[in-house]
Amino acid sequence: MRIDMGDQLPTEAVSRQITNDTQFMFQFYKPCFQFYAPSPNIDSHMSPHRLQQSLTTALHSCPLLLGRFTVHADQTISHSYDPRNPNLPTFEFQSTDLTFSELKSQGFAYSLCQRHNMDLAIPDGAIRRLSDEQPMLMVKVTYLHGGGAAVFAMTNHVAFDGNAMFSFLAYWAQCNNGHGVELPVDLQPVSNAILTNVDQTSDISKDAAQSPAEISVDATRLPAEIGTMITRAVSRDTMIPCVYSITTQDLRKLKQQVEASGELQDGEWVSSNNVLTALISQCVARANMRAHVYEHGPWTVFQALDMRRPLGLPLRGLGSPIILAECNASADHVLRPDRLPALARRVRMSVDAYTPEYLRNAMQWMHTTYAGLARDGVNEPWRHFWFSALNTNRRCVGVSCMNRIPIYDADFGAGRPVMARSFNPRPNYVIVFPGPPGETDVYDSLHMYVTLERPAMDALRADPEWTSVCTLVSEF
Repeated sequence: MRIDMGDQLPTEAVSRQITNDTQFMFQFYKPCFQFYAPSPNIDSHMSPHRLQQSLTTALHSCPLLLGRFTVHADQTISHSYDPRNPNLPTFEFQSTDLTFSELKSQGFAYSLCQRHNMDLAIPDGAIRRLSDEQPMLMVKVTYLHGGGAAVFAMTNHVAFDGNAMFSFLAYWAQCNNGHGVELPVDLQPVSNAILTNVDQTSDISKDAAQSPAEISVDATRLPAEIGTMITRAVSRDTMIPCVYSITTQDLRKLKQQVEASGELQDGEWVSSNNVLTALISQCVARANMRAHVYEHGPWTVFQALDMRRPLGLPLRGLGSPIILAECNASADHVLRPDRLPALARRVRMSVDAYTPEYLRNAMQWMHTTYAGLARDGVNEPWRHFWFSALNTNRRCVGVSCMNRIPIYDADFGAGRPVMARSFNPRPNYVIVFPGPPGETDVYDSLHMYVTLERPAMDALRADPEWTSVCTLVSEF
């Protein structure tokens, strides 16, 4: 059923321009489950009526989730709000005969939830297909047989990335407990701050033909042709999605090994995320080559970088301003486990290269190029840009470290989620979420969403460097 917001909708809200950073390149809905263990408080604190009331309260503080995308005459895109807008968030409830114990025994597999109709159909998030009936937020609560619950939620990534979505769900939980007063400043709309203070004298701003190496654009091909050009022809039946776990203790040991290797120069350092990216990249690239999915050779390695951090913007704000920090790795770097410190250093250096000035100028180039395509009459110019590293015909492997997002903070009064589960359909692009909270309410593991072609996944499972620190949690 749809939430009836009645006459309580705000009269106005700040619109969000979509075409001023890379967020228009992320047009899809990102789903996630949060699982709650049996508790006597579920009936009282997570009842349909109470959850609906608190969600209404939370949405009043974040009216852009009641908005819709608008394509203007100049082909710019905004996420606009209108109190008469009919595409309100959807909210559904159901009960199932599936028990919490059965879910737990299957590793909270996403496919098991699908078989019990606990999810919602994932719409095509492309802006060209969004209609008045396509909401920014969809929620479904399933009450498990014998106790426990699962909350399924998804938002369009163009408006809300993972940080923003889980921050909102945590805020909704606060409202449910009577503590929500106003939306955290992180989630309030940010104006075109990314484009302020651009150095107009820089080469990348002066020369519109000089695109950042990470971003490609092609107005000579139809979007469908671009999609074919950058997508490896693989049957979905051959793709194997799995969730693996690595303990934070093992990751600390790997980082210490890198620090003690002598590879780092004076003053240099690496983060745990850099080391994890290097480990994943080595093992995934190695598996692909050993399985002959990709031929032997050098690889492009990337770590997804949230531009809000170097630009000093709220880390959990609206949108998805992401860039892929690339570095080149020789076959030797990925085939030899003892080259892990060298690869971790390369990853760190690639991240450090993304200074605020570079990012602002790259976004200025993107904004200028987009406007140029629109002036030249290119239809749907947002469909002509892509990240080069996401071309699955290339030997590319990358990691998106999302281990800081508040995925386990949504306590509606019946305890925090004991597990969260999503899925990642893109091969060779590994998404890292925090694992479930430990005894001290701090996560002690990371969950890695890995999707590979079947031969490569078999090779990954046989790699001793991988299996020595990574454990299979569940298949899809």
